[in-house]
Amino acid sequence: MDKPQYINWIVKEDGVVFEDQQPLNCYKLSYEIDDDILDDWALHIRRHYVTDDELREDSALHRLTVEEYLRQYVIPQKGEPFGPTARSNDISEVLFADLFEFILNYEVPRCKQYNRSGKNESEHGTDVIAYRFYTERKEPNKNDELVAVEVKARLSSTEACATIKDSVADSKKDEHRFSHTLDYYRKKLRSMGKSSEAADIARFQQKTEYPYKISYVGAAISSLPTIEKKVIIGIKGADLQLKTDQSVFYIHGIDLMTLAHQVFERCTK
Repeated sequence: MDKPQYINWIVKEDGVVFEDQQPLNCYKLSYEIDDDILDDWALHIRRHYVTDDELREDSALHRLTVEEYLRQYVIPQKGEPFGPTARSNDISEVLFADLFEFILNYEVPRCKQYNRSGKNESEHGTDVIAYRFYTERKEPNKNDELVAVEVKARLSSTEACATIKDSVADSKKDEHRFSHTLDYYRKKLRSMGKSSEAADIARFQQKTEYPYKISYVGAAISSLPTIEKKVIIGIKGADLQLKTDQSVFYIHGIDLMTLAHQVFERCTK
């Protein structure tokens, strides 16, 4: 998937810690209202739901314009039951997928939002899977990496602590369910015609034969405007009881729910 322009708005904040000085991976979404970038972001998100070719075919079949079809069948709408929640969840999951792919240089399969049963219904399982092969030829190696990311979003809230705690708590469940998500992703990617990505996923289903590194990420996002003195007040890192293979990522920014609505209202082409 092409790199979206808004990636430049994701700024790493070094030195952010919990109350007990334990560090976390912190980023700020430092954005501005730029029509071209927001339009590009919206198109990037829309392509997670439906491909360009399928969109043209589907809208013609229903005798609707592309915009009418998207609003009626594909894109969560603000005034629908669970529509705002779906928007919040989807844009947050895509944002963390973009962070891991375009900033941290992992490979991230994009299939979770594609062709789902209801436009306001998220699929179960691990929210984002990212992986990295140790060799360019992608031959199985013990240093290959798989990351399971559990995303918790509270875009309408300025608090950080509860969101971070929830993401970490759910991240600890991923070791029991990511294998099911891997199998689901492999089959879905294959049905999408992405055979090489399906083969990549298949490699990570062979841990017994070909061991690799696994890590789990609790990924939280909320509308905290600034982090005073670079300390997340109200939470100690020790209280999270992180495992050795577990880490925390946090993204924050001003009024992110309003921003999400602005992006989704542009998902019309």
